[in-house]
Amino acid sequence: MTKPTYEELEARVKELELLTGQLIDNAMDEENHELFDLAVICNISQALVSTTDLDQLLLIVIDEVNKSLLTEGSGVLLYDENRGDLYWRQVKDSMKILAPQTEDLRFPMDSSIAGWVYQNNKSAIVNDTSKDPRYYPGISAKSGFEIRKVLQVPLRTPEKTIGVLMAMNKIGGDFTEQDEALLSSMASSVALAVENATFYKKIKQSKDALEMLYRSSMAITTTMDLDHLLEVIITDLRNAMETEAGGVLLHDERRNDLYWREVQDSRGLINPSGSDMRLPIEGSISGQVFQTGEGALINNPNDNPLFFKTFEKITGLVIRNEIIVPLNTREETIGCLVVMNKKEGRFTQDDVQLLTSLAGVVALAVENATFFQEMMNSYRDLENMNRVKSKVLNHLSHELRTPLAIIRGTLINMEKKLLEKGISDFDNAMSRMNRHLQSLSRLETQVESIIMTGYSWEKRYITGFLQSALDLMDVQSEWTPEIKNAAAVIHKWLEKTFPTRHDRLDLIDMKQFGVSIAQFVRVKADGQKRDVGITLDMEPGNLLIPTHVLQAIMEGLIRNAIEATPDGCEVRVVGKIKGSRYILSVKDTGVGIPDKDKELIFEGFYPVQDTENYSSRRPYSFNAGGKGIDLLRIKMFSELYGFRLSFSTKRCPNLTEKGIETSDVAETCSNCKNRGSCLEGGSEFIVDFALANDEQIENNKSGKTD
Repeated sequence: MTKPTYEELEARVKELELLTGQLIDNAMDEENHELFDLAVICNISQALVSTTDLDQLLLIVIDEVNKSLLTEGSGVLLYDENRGDLYWRQVKDSMKILAPQTEDLRFPMDSSIAGWVYQNNKSAIVNDTSKDPRYYPGISAKSGFEIRKVLQVPLRTPEKTIGVLMAMNKIGGDFTEQDEALLSSMASSVALAVENATFYKKIKQSKDALEMLYRSSMAITTTMDLDHLLEVIITDLRNAMETEAGGVLLHDERRNDLYWREVQDSRGLINPSGSDMRLPIEGSISGQVFQTGEGALINNPNDNPLFFKTFEKITGLVIRNEIIVPLNTREETIGCLVVMNKKEGRFTQDDVQLLTSLAGVVALAVENATFFQEMMNSYRDLENMNRVKSKVLNHLSHELRTPLAIIRGTLINMEKKLLEKGISDFDNAMSRMNRHLQSLSRLETQVESIIMTGYSWEKRYITGFLQSALDLMDVQSEWTPEIKNAAAVIHKWLEKTFPTRHDRLDLIDMKQFGVSIAQFVRVKADGQKRDVGITLDMEPGNLLIPTHVLQAIMEGLIRNAIEATPDGCEVRVVGKIKGSRYILSVKDTGVGIPDKDKELIFEGFYPVQDTENYSSRRPYSFNAGGKGIDLLRIKMFSELYGFRLSFSTKRCPNLTEKGIETSDVAETCSNCKNRGSCLEGGSEFIVDFALANDEQIENNKSGKTD
């Protein structure tokens, strides 16, 4: 017996297939066919309620189709709105050749049986595809799976046709009308499953979108790193909207174009730092959105004359659709937020609304990061200015000390020699020179005090940090002499670098001390022929503080108050005990401090009066102003000795718009009737001291310190 040829074997297989089909048909009467069909529909219905995963559900349906119709393969085709063709959402064949969602295995609408079924919403039975002009041979050519027979029915929802259910190559015979009826029944369940899965996906996308907006909003409060923040936001955005790419474009004012501050795409084609990746303001959709402030939904970008095709050529990223919305701050448009290539379907107005909502978060993040960067730059500038100021103070103190000593000695010798020669015509000149010399000497003393106090404040923080580090070493390991020696060297270096005046703490009764200071100030003010009343109301209370420090505090505050108060008005000095604290208040009835100067009055060398109002005045004169150094010194004393310093002020409402244009005598002001009646403006400085307790007093007597 000769071996059969391939053609003979193929013919015998077909005969067996036909015979098998006939046997099955003969074995099943009409009633059994109906029961079988019902069982298939029942299995599919059970699958509908068993899972929300569309692909898993479609695999169950395809298995039922292959078993019930005895086919070599079957699958579900869905319509792609972006590309206008049909693609395998799920497919299964006996040879395992066909694969779902493959780019090459797609059916055109105008030259395929599936396209005809979709467009005409009618079923199609083709038992010899080679004789049907609608047949699309490209699938067989590309996959190697020969499609000889097909049964296709449309997938319809109440609103529209969404795809096609296809059975291929029936074993043992041709597709019949009974097969068509069964497949159509299955198609109803499949269409319902796709519709439910679509609704479920939309609900999940809405939930993901809300979570994305929430996470993005929360991310703003956790970091000022704009690059990291935008990376997190764009990642969440792409996941929530299921897009291939997305990013943030910002406006470059210098080059007047748009650059990618952050961009992501699934294939890594877009390099944000590339100069050729920038988009022009004129001649691009993004540029139009930036200029008009109106978002753009583009599902066919090639139809838009502003589509910047150069971007596709450079990156290799083909843009099928995109949404671009503006990034608007309170004052201007700063850029655009972009998403490209939705993975399934087209972008909708719901997508535009979501992206617009997120754009507000992104714009706020960019604005906050910009403000933060500007603030940090200002802070660094301020730090540099502080360092310069410290150097100026050091230089000023050094340059004043020696020349003042020489001038002081020279004046004494000059005055002595003039008196010896009986020359007295220079008394007024000598007196004037001595007075200005005393003013310079006082300035030199204040500068030195500030420098020493400032060093003490810095040293306290540095040594505190080092002590904490040493304490940590002590906890983690045994104490060794080497660590003690290292600590001693560090403290010795600190003392050399930050020399501190070790002032003795004096026990001072505030009532007695206040009387003496007030009397001293009255004498000084009377010498300048000032008519300012000083009301003193001091309760007795003990403080532990160096005498020169307390004198500088009280004298400086009272003198400043007198200089801010017109003649005929009063300065009130009040000292009260509140619990364990002693509250000293110095209040003037002057013109008050301008709002712009409130935050600067403790910074030093910043008088609040205009220069022309005090440049030729003497201390204690109205609006003398001084050099703005007393309050800086008091502030630094507060950091060193631990008392609290605060102030409140009210600007006199009767001042003219041009500034301080008020008389230095209250009676000449139409708003003042008599002494003490000027209450429209003024400032109050409050110093909050800790009262000395018995233990502290005893420790101070014995030389102990905290």
